[in-house]
Amino acid sequence: MPENRSVLVVGLGRFGSAVATTLDALGQDVLAVDKDPELVNRWSSQIPTVQADMTDVLAIEQLNASDFDTAVVAIGDSVEASVITAGNLLDAGISDIWAKSVSKEHARILQRIGARHIINAETDAGKRVGHLVSGNYLDYIELEGAYSVVKIHTPPQFVGYTIGEAKIHDRYGVTIVGVKSPGHEFQYASNDLQLKRNDELIIMGKQDQIDHFIRG
Repeated sequence: MPENRSVLVVGLGRFGSAVATTLDALGQDVLAVDKDPELVNRWSSQIPTVQADMTDVLAIEQLNASDFDTAVVAIGDSVEASVITAGNLLDAGISDIWAKSVSKEHARILQRIGARHIINAETDAGKRVGHLVSGNYLDYIELEGAYSVVKIHTPPQFVGYTIGEAKIHDRYGVTIVGVKSPGHEFQYASNDLQLKRNDELIIMGKQDQIDHFIRG
């Protein structure tokens, strides 16, 4: 990914405003758009904002939307407005579209018209929180397909062993990507790296493999 991307965020509700302010804090070139003047006014002191209705092709042209690398369609209160906006942005030449969906049907329509990334904000967040609340993981990311990336403390049965000695990938199918020891820099995993009690392990694998590894 380039160091700096221009991102158009359409919709300044809770989801869209969080995306826009995060991108702005990360140094990305962000423009946030909403048709509601109150929302635009609320966020205008923190991020670049414009009031416009992006279901209108003329508004797309006036904002030079085609100049943006990426667009995030964060409209959640109208499926019709979300789909029309995504279609307009695709027609303007933005191929990297991230769109929030509010239902499976909404997601299916967005996929059919060509939105590259579909985000079901409530479901995705719910799964992540569920995994974190369970207490097994320090952090959890679900990848496309069957794989997940999780952060855990070293399971007690592996403390004192190197990754090679424990034959973790051969026995469990998971891959240790890296290790963060308290007070030390993150290290990419190698077979001779010894696992300590308070280490944080970043591991990748299928859900049943990860659960098997944690149980030992």
